[in-house]
Amino acid sequence: MMPAIKQCPRRAVHMDFHTMPGVYDVGAQFDPDAFSRTLADAGVDYITVFAKCNLGFAYYPTKIGTPHPGLKHPDLLGGMVRACHARGIRAAAYFQAGLDHEHVLRRREWCKVDRDGKIYDMAKMNHWFRRPCLNTGYRDYLLGMVREVLARYPVDGLFFDGLGPAPCYGVECLDGMRAAGLNIDDEAQVKRFSLEVMRKFQRDVEKLARAQGKPDLLLFFNGMPWREQPTHIEVEVIPTAPEYGYDAIPFMVRYARSLKKPCLTMTGRFHRSWRDFGGLRSKASLLFDCRQALSLGSACSVGDHAHPRARLEPAVYRRIGEVYDEVKKIEPWVAGAAPVSEMAVVCPDLAEFPQNFYSMQHLRGAARLLNELKYQFDLCDGLGDLSGYRVLILPDNVTVDPRLRRKLQAHLRRGGVLVSSATAGLNPGKTGFALPEYKLDYLGPEPHHFSFFKAARKVAADLPDMLTTIYQPGAAVRPRGRVEILAGLYRPYFNQQSWDGYHENLYIPPEKPAGRPAVVRMGNILHFSFPLFTAYYEFAVPAYRQLFRNCLELCLPDPMLRIENMPACAQATVMRKGRQRLIHLLAYMPELRGRATQVIEEPLDVRDVTVWLRRGGRPVRSARLALSGAALPVRTRGGYDGVAVPRVRGYELLALE
Repeated sequence: MMPAIKQCPRRAVHMDFHTMPGVYDVGAQFDPDAFSRTLADAGVDYITVFAKCNLGFAYYPTKIGTPHPGLKHPDLLGGMVRACHARGIRAAAYFQAGLDHEHVLRRREWCKVDRDGKIYDMAKMNHWFRRPCLNTGYRDYLLGMVREVLARYPVDGLFFDGLGPAPCYGVECLDGMRAAGLNIDDEAQVKRFSLEVMRKFQRDVEKLARAQGKPDLLLFFNGMPWREQPTHIEVEVIPTAPEYGYDAIPFMVRYARSLKKPCLTMTGRFHRSWRDFGGLRSKASLLFDCRQALSLGSACSVGDHAHPRARLEPAVYRRIGEVYDEVKKIEPWVAGAAPVSEMAVVCPDLAEFPQNFYSMQHLRGAARLLNELKYQFDLCDGLGDLSGYRVLILPDNVTVDPRLRRKLQAHLRRGGVLVSSATAGLNPGKTGFALPEYKLDYLGPEPHHFSFFKAARKVAADLPDMLTTIYQPGAAVRPRGRVEILAGLYRPYFNQQSWDGYHENLYIPPEKPAGRPAVVRMGNILHFSFPLFTAYYEFAVPAYRQLFRNCLELCLPDPMLRIENMPACAQATVMRKGRQRLIHLLAYMPELRGRATQVIEEPLDVRDVTVWLRRGGRPVRSARLALSGAALPVRTRGGYDGVAVPRVRGYELLALE
């Protein structure tokens, strides 16, 4: 592994430059002084510039690759690196590793072969309708370009894009799998082999960096598991793009930070998604992303796509500069600070993240629910130390192997709280619960859809006095021995959209108690029989959040932070810096406009917010608003120190001594 980087960038720009072969004036307006001055004026301290794009074209005088046919500048890459260094801005070289249309078009033997024997999927006609395979001659060609760039240019980093898990059934991969004793008919084994091919490429790049005398390069392999990144993590997320949304940053960054590596949150200036040349988000939305990143312990990065003529768009960099001016005000406060968490959402599948990004709805739902309740939490893969958390949450489908079982039992012996839902907590074979502390029999999948719950009186606060619909089936469980039923389950007359030969059952009222629980408590263990977190992500039922809060308060009556008079959409996060506690308050509300675009145009203006921090030893002696310096009185109540914040317009940073 490469050593950790000495200093993570603070205000980065990730610049795309994917240029179709029909563009005839590439680099025609490049002015090195204007380019670097624009970046410096915007407060940028690190930028990713381009060696090789998605189309496979190079933007420097390569002897190995293919320069863009419309390139009008002799050396764009070199010119940008030199210009940036002249102003103290570090520069990384971008290589698209998972796409190279120019070369796999002309070297078809470098293409991945899909399970049906095709190398092109013309029906897709997007980025990915043909892909190169790193287990062919393409690997040596790409490594040759990397070696060439490292020898010629004093780059500060390398960014490799597109390293997704798509399997290959080409002859080179088939031979490799057979030699490794893998079953080529098992798609999971084929994907594992593809991942190992990419791991070998990553190791080869690290060796090249060391061989060139550059062991401190920032290296990022986009698409490879974050746990395996050698120097840092770059969290690519465009909140306005439907595949991401504003739920993505909290869950992704909270996992990244659990790996104890420097982190950049790479949002984008685009109104929609990458390659939106004419799209520019509002200042409020970009500022929210950056303030959120800082509050979660990450540095900031903004994605851009330069025009083919290589002239930076002035309006874009005025906007980035406005945002980074605000970021600079926060940086001195968060330098050397660390996020504080008392809960962890545990999901071993995160060890493969982001290759399984699209199957993480349960984690996105958990992050949203906990965020809205202002709990302080991480997401983790369970491979590290869990002893520092008061609450561990197994969401919806997380099974428990022997290694995780030992950690969970140690957590319970320490007096920790364990929460699970649906089939989470079962053994890997899903024949029963993995821990004997669960006094439940697993009866199989829940047979009723829809079903309903009714909360017991002690956990009914803020819930409607009626049966609440459970929209997704989970696990059927039966109590064994002494357990406390916190919510009862009710069955419907018939299942959703069932057919009796006469009618399709579209109207599904509750019929009677199912004789099984919806929520049970077993000492410090809470189990929800339905997929609480996936359902919250899919349907956003406030009653689910309230039920979770009420049940958890039975086991955790004194959470680290309590906030009064802030809306659910607002966020509050805690950091530790020596004897100081920093509390970030963010008040923004993404609004869904049209079919799929979430927009932020202005911050929320919230008045008379009260922040209560659980006393962890010494009492708070003084409090102030960090950015204005205004002092605030401190009061105490029931083991908490409280501070009244008169106004939060989008963001405030509260410093407690």
